Amino acid sequence: MTLHQVTRQSMSEQVLAQMKENIADGTWTPGERLPGEMQLSETFGVSRVTVRNALQKLAGEGLIETRVGDGSYVRRLSISEAMSKVHTPGVLSEEEMRELLEFRCVIEGPLCGLAVSRMTGADVEKLAQCYADMCSAKEDAAAFAAADVAFHRTLAACCQNEILTAAYEMICANLSKAMPDIVRQRGKAAGLKFHKEILEAARAGDAKRAQAAMEEHMEEMARELL
Repeated sequence: MTLHQVTRQSMSEQVLAQMKENIADGTWTPGERLPGEMQLSETFGVSRVTVRNALQKLAGEGLIETRVGDGSYVRRLSISEAMSKVHTPGVLSEEEMRELLEFRCVIEGPLCGLAVSRMTGADVEKLAQCYADMCSAKEDAAAFAAADVAFHRTLAACCQNEILTAAYEMICANLSKAMPDIVRQRGKAAGLKFHKEILEAARAGDAKRAQAAMEEHMEEMARELL
């Protein structure tokens, strides 16, 4: 993309948008030093303050890093970082809930198996604490739901795979919002049963058993909710 002067309407947004596009389309490559404030100011036809504000926003979004006395450089984002910037809707529609359940049916079983195969003793204890939190929250649907989500997030983290963890984190905000309703619809017995089976398999280091329990859990949940 070629930079060009902007109109006076929403100048800061236009400057920011052009700079983002230059990063997105590879005009400015990872590790490359951006033009200085004065040069950017002249190119855009705006004040240095406007340029500085745009640079600050880019830095805040993690797209560039500013080195004191040296200038601003394009950051090299990992795949997991890029995925973490994907925003999911705040309220799930019926169709989005269906897709969320399908996503979980596809990913949760293999993820669980991989997590158990790579777990350390400390990881098992973290998982056990999540299960204990579920047990102690039997009378509190919100607390139970939060502990349930924490159990699954712990499994994702135990995979030691940044992309898998990031993929799971992408859905966690909406999963956290949906889980209290899921708990109210299904009750707590099934969740406690399957999570206990998964924890016992983790303690035994049995990845296949853990994966099978998780897949059964997801399939049963999908049948009931869909």
